[in-house]
Amino acid sequence: MFYEENLEGFEYSDKFDRHFLMELYSGDTKTAEEIFGSTISQVRMELPLIESLAVRGDVEGLRRAFHKIKPLFGYTGLLSVQDYVQEFETKCQGPVSMPDIQVTYENIMEILRDAIDGIAREHQKLMEFNNRRA
Repeated sequence: MFYEENLEGFEYSDKFDRHFLMELYSGDTKTAEEIFGSTISQVRMELPLIESLAVRGDVEGLRRAFHKIKPLFGYTGLLSVQDYVQEFETKCQGPVSMPDIQVTYENIMEILRDAIDGIAREHQKLMEFNNRRA
C-alpha cells in the first residue's frame, strides 16, 4: 500500500502513524532522519528538567515543560503519545498538587521513555536506509 511503504522504499514501523508521516515528509527520508534525531536530543535534554520539576512539586513548571515537548511527538508520527502528553498537560492546569498527579506523572514518564526508545530505533533505521542510498 502506498502509505505503508513510501516511494523511496522506506517502511515506518507499526508504532508510528505511517499515513501521517508519509504526508508530512512526502517520502523525504533524509528530513525525517534529521527530525527524528533532533527530537531524541531535545526530549532527552528536557527529561532531567522534567524530573527535577516533579521532585520540587512544580506542577506549573511541569505543564510548561510538557507543553514544550508535545509537538515533537507529532513530528515523529507518535500521535497517541502527543495525545497523552496533552492529557497530562491538561491535568496540570488549575489548583493541583504533585500528589494529585503523581500516578499520572509516573505513567506519562514511562510512556515518554518508551517513545524515545522507539524513536531512537526508527532513527537508526532511517540512517541505515539513507546511508545505503547515498
